Amino acid sequence: MVSESRHPLLADTSSLIAIANTDQWELLKDALHLTTTNVCKHELQHHVDSNKYPSKGSRGEYLKQGSQRVLDHLNGESSPWSCVTVVPRPHGPDAGEQSLKQELSEHGDSYQVVSLLDSVARQSLRRLIDEHEYDIDVVGPPYLLYILLDTDLISKAEFCTATVEMIRTEGWTGYEVVKNAWASIPVDCAEILDDEYDDALPPK
Repeated sequence: MVSESRHPLLADTSSLIAIANTDQWELLKDALHLTTTNVCKHELQHHVDSNKYPSKGSRGEYLKQGSQRVLDHLNGESSPWSCVTVVPRPHGPDAGEQSLKQELSEHGDSYQVVSLLDSVARQSLRRLIDEHEYDIDVVGPPYLLYILLDTDLISKAEFCTATVEMIRTEGWTGYEVVKNAWASIPVDCAEILDDEYDDALPPK
């Protein structure tokens, strides 16, 4: 049963789906101790319920598969993940991101890292963190893979390959989006990946 305890790592819906669809999921799900919100959990369930029969290889299948993996893990008996309840509950397309902001407003001292990709939401969280003088890093989903590398659970080559695959699978394109994905990751993957990966490597 998912607990209400707070771990130092807080992640939103998109981050959870992104890591759940990587080849490192089985290792990552038990290695990381993270927290999400009831709002993000609701968004995950919505992805599952609204994509009952997705076409193979479609975005719908991707969202359903990642969401179901996260939900199964969150609800597992011995899961090292937790889900906290945010009140009042935000609604709308940015509800998950807003729930992270509300959670940090009230319990920011409990967290060290917050993971989400959206640049506007990250800027908003950074302003909140600065106002409260919290010591929290705001990072993209690939940072969760970097934790595996930093704790010697995967090799540099495995990290770089998984991160590039995540960026491509998510369809993150464009200078700013790719730059945001690699933010806070002190690893140069260009030296071990060839030119065919340039579109998903951090801009120079």
